[in-house]
Amino acid sequence: MTNAPVVIVGAGPSGLVLALSLARHGVSSTILERETGITEDPRGVFLAGDANRILQDLGSNKVVEEIRFHKSSFKNPPFITVDIRKDTLKQVVPDGVLQIQPRLEHALRTLVSRSPFCNLREGCEVTGRTECGRTSTTVVHYRDPSGSARDIACTWLVGADGKKGIVRKKFLEPTAGIRQETGLFAYEGTWIAANLRIKGPTPQSHPDFPLWALGYTPEQVYDLFWPRHWHFCSPPGSPTACGRFGPHADRIWRHEIAVPNDWAGDMDAEEMLLGHLLPMVTRTQDENGESFPCGEVAFPRECIEVLRCRSFRFAQKVVNRWFFGRTILTGDAAHVFPPFGGQGIACGIRDAYALAWRLAALLKIGHPPEGKAAERLLTMWSEERRQGVDDSTRLTRVNGLMCNNEEGWLQYAVRKAMDFLVRFQLFGFLKMNFQSDSHGYKPTKNGFFLEKFGGGPKLAQVYVQARGQEPVLSDELLRRQTILTLLIIGSHYGDLDSQVKESLRRAKLPQELLSEKSIAYLSPDASATTQPVAGAEPVFHLCKEQGLSNLNLRPGYDAGAYMDRIGTPAKFAILRPDCIVFEVIGSVAELEQCLVLLGEMIEDDV
Repeated sequence: MTNAPVVIVGAGPSGLVLALSLARHGVSSTILERETGITEDPRGVFLAGDANRILQDLGSNKVVEEIRFHKSSFKNPPFITVDIRKDTLKQVVPDGVLQIQPRLEHALRTLVSRSPFCNLREGCEVTGRTECGRTSTTVVHYRDPSGSARDIACTWLVGADGKKGIVRKKFLEPTAGIRQETGLFAYEGTWIAANLRIKGPTPQSHPDFPLWALGYTPEQVYDLFWPRHWHFCSPPGSPTACGRFGPHADRIWRHEIAVPNDWAGDMDAEEMLLGHLLPMVTRTQDENGESFPCGEVAFPRECIEVLRCRSFRFAQKVVNRWFFGRTILTGDAAHVFPPFGGQGIACGIRDAYALAWRLAALLKIGHPPEGKAAERLLTMWSEERRQGVDDSTRLTRVNGLMCNNEEGWLQYAVRKAMDFLVRFQLFGFLKMNFQSDSHGYKPTKNGFFLEKFGGGPKLAQVYVQARGQEPVLSDELLRRQTILTLLIIGSHYGDLDSQVKESLRRAKLPQELLSEKSIAYLSPDASATTQPVAGAEPVFHLCKEQGLSNLNLRPGYDAGAYMDRIGTPAKFAILRPDCIVFEVIGSVAELEQCLVLLGEMIEDDV
């Protein structure tokens, strides 16, 4: 029998991100994936919000420039256009990315294969588990690709195996009553999702195509019939979410439509899809609304290749409990979303990213799964993630109000309000309200932070630079040898550095959690005279836009957002590896008080 500190069931984005995040903390994991290879079925195409920040080292997918809302069809002018090229979330990386999920998973698997801490086993179907009370271990039973029965022992078992996965359905529902229940709003519906490859006519392949006579090029024809950006189309007609995704050269189009409630599984999904799509790619007018002199023009059907097309049943649900004992749920195993919010993949990635450092802390410190520290840390994680799911649900619901129903008074009011906000460039505030990005987990009543000392917000990400070095993203400051980071903020350190180190020694916290190795130095003002501490890491300063002309910054970059989130005046901040502020303090005396409170939060008593 083999063993691993953490066994992850499922190699989707959530499971892979969990393994990679654990690896950053030096914790080994084994991923058991039932399938061999990567599933090619159409799945999520949108990576929202800080999921892109978590995956910023992949960064190969196209940035979404705009999201557009239309009535009936994307042929019609949008009634709302939201420009999301701006750095609204203050994280440098895109607020939204259109991606091909199989390629995302391939990229993550490549990183997994390169890590000495990750072990991905494909073709391994989990069949059961046995919890061993005396040894604080769980034995996971599975069949390997040859069909042979195998066992692997672990301290923690994580189900990242989807909404129908064995971990919740077979292990936790019968024994702990854990089930998915309706979240903030009730929704159930069937959608057809398809991936299309658009080949496009040319004068050689389609010499009689009427738009050549009007001076159109093949590229202009493609842009006319398959417009840029991402589109939501509301009734009359079927609610629709569609748009380009993946590399531009691939010309891949995602098309999702809601189907009637009486949809049966034996119905022809492709026939219904084409019946909905073909009228949308038949036009009588150009992009400016001018009628074609030749009359109606249809995009050639033979130039549309249906790569994948199938129906999916969607709901908005979340588990009534996220963990029980040594078994934890993440991703679709814990929550599911309708397709019109683009939140499914992102929420699973956030689950994993926030869980990893907690498991790493428990394992490195040596706290057993049965102890109070484990119960406390996982309860705080689940409370924070429930808030995160609820935030995503609110955003999904707003999108649903605009794209799922014919316009009534409520939809009209929402549309007019959003139109006003967009028109006067105030939409960012609405977006921030629903995603609660800058607030982080401040609304959570039982989170892992000190609310009294300004804890809970999410750090902005900006560029920082040390003397003689190239600019780097500020999240690099969180890459310590310990779980937490202690940021010393100022321009003159002197005795302050030695006082902080003495306070850390007196606190007697686990060295794996917070120690002298946790310290990073930041000077908010690059013009101030910084005094690097002898033998310490360099002092970084915030990089303003004018000093980054060689970088392709997104509009709205704001170096000041970093300290705005932390708050001023501040001399110290303890930061979590998932970019959440644990606390902000203004004196060494307050720091010592906070270190005592931190110790109590991770204290264990079996």
